Amino acid sequence: MSDSNNLVRGTLLLTIATFITKLLGMLYLIPFYSIMGGEENLALYGYAYTPYTIMLSIAAAGVPGAVSKYVSKYNALGAYATSQKLYRSSLLVMLGSGVIAFLALFMAAPFIAELQMLAAGDGAHRWSTEDVTRIIRVVSVAVIVVPFMATWRGIFQGFESFGPTSVSAVIEQLIRIVFLLGGAFIVIYILDGTVQTANEVAVFAAFVGVLAAMGTLWYFWRKRKVHIDRMVATDDTDYDFSYREMYSEIIRYGIPFIIVGISIPLTMFIDQLTHNNGLALGGVPEQYHDAWFGMLNLTTHKLVMIPTAFASAFAITILPFITKNYQRGKMGDVHEQIKMMVLMLLFFVIPAAVGMMILSAPLYTSFYSYNEMGIKILLFYAPVSIAISLFTITCSIVQGIDKQNLTLYVVLIMLATKAAINIPLIMQFQTVGAVMGTGIALSIGVLINFLIIKKYGEFRFRPLIRPLAEIVVYSLVMLLVVEIIYYIYILMFNVDISSKNGAIILMAVAVPIGGLVYMLLSFKTGLADEILGSRADKIRKRLKVL
Repeated sequence: MSDSNNLVRGTLLLTIATFITKLLGMLYLIPFYSIMGGEENLALYGYAYTPYTIMLSIAAAGVPGAVSKYVSKYNALGAYATSQKLYRSSLLVMLGSGVIAFLALFMAAPFIAELQMLAAGDGAHRWSTEDVTRIIRVVSVAVIVVPFMATWRGIFQGFESFGPTSVSAVIEQLIRIVFLLGGAFIVIYILDGTVQTANEVAVFAAFVGVLAAMGTLWYFWRKRKVHIDRMVATDDTDYDFSYREMYSEIIRYGIPFIIVGISIPLTMFIDQLTHNNGLALGGVPEQYHDAWFGMLNLTTHKLVMIPTAFASAFAITILPFITKNYQRGKMGDVHEQIKMMVLMLLFFVIPAAVGMMILSAPLYTSFYSYNEMGIKILLFYAPVSIAISLFTITCSIVQGIDKQNLTLYVVLIMLATKAAINIPLIMQFQTVGAVMGTGIALSIGVLINFLIIKKYGEFRFRPLIRPLAEIVVYSLVMLLVVEIIYYIYILMFNVDISSKNGAIILMAVAVPIGGLVYMLLSFKTGLADEILGSRADKIRKRLKVL
């Protein structure tokens, strides 16, 4: 199978899996929201997850991505034994790293909690420093095993095998959600426990989900190991690196992965440290602070991360392919793969973002309840998903063309911009200002990444212009159709979309029709063929309407 087919196949596998996990991660919030009783009770969950995510990125030290890049590089050179030596030791290193990170997060929990409560402003709060400390310590248990699991996935990806990552991700999410919802329900409605305890059970579900994912990876490893051993037996190179040499290279690869991995969580952490203070300086009554923060960092963020799921999948799949062709000096192939991945990403993300904007009111109401501020935040957050997606994939491309050291400067510029403009924007535009700050900062990061790719990856932007213009035009046509449906639904049928049932019905009608209009335009004009290649024809044959 050619590189292009492998790339598209791997991308589609991971895209489907990532989309399913993100969709499940969004859908579970409907019952979880009801069980917990609103945004304010969910804020505690958010206080735990941001430091947890940052610590995970540090614990993994960028090794999963670095291992994928390293294995792909030396496999391309036929040095399979070198790859094997690295991945065997890296699993043990990551297990040790997880234990150290767990201890660090567990012991630092009181300090982190105190910092978050200070950032929340003066006065009475729904949650105390002790409450936040406890829940951070509960979720810290998952840090022990997540780096090991993530590195195992990186090994598979380095061998251009994306099925294990895809299946394990879905199983991890399923088990996590079942445990989370079941545990929270039992605590509150059967054991008559507190919301605090229910939140602690919910975050502990992360550990349970990871264990299920590791079991899945073990199943795949047993099946693939024979093939990998055969590859190692064919190694006739004379590479013989010491562990010191290997890990020096891994560290060089890993540091940029850490920086990129924590960039989005750090933007959220900046929001955490500045949001409530910014609202206070802007004259917003304290009673709204925690609820609006919950909308920013949890409810709307979960919805916006659905379209960005494509970027996560694309970034994982493109790295080993670009690394391989760059190492072999095939710059023409590198150019084509970058073009394909950027266009494929925007082919999905732009219409999704546009759709979320126009349907922000029924979308938010369907999943939670009608809330003007939540809807307003989602309206502005939806287009930011394009910037998040492009930032993710361009960072991966920069790493693939061996300029990963430059990503450090890109992320620092992005975070400095976010920190500098966040409070002024929040004071002026309330919680929406934090969303604007994220969008502006990420857009600057994307622009710098593209300049790096143009210079060192010999990438030409002209071939992107026409298909990108088509994507935008077809997305706007889709928006117009959905807008018409929206107003017919409200004016002719006099349906109240502020009710959950009314919002769900509107979503059930508007989303499929809008999606069908976009796909029809894309397939009838040949845009889908240009972006998806031969797979577009296979889709067309299966779906006669296209």
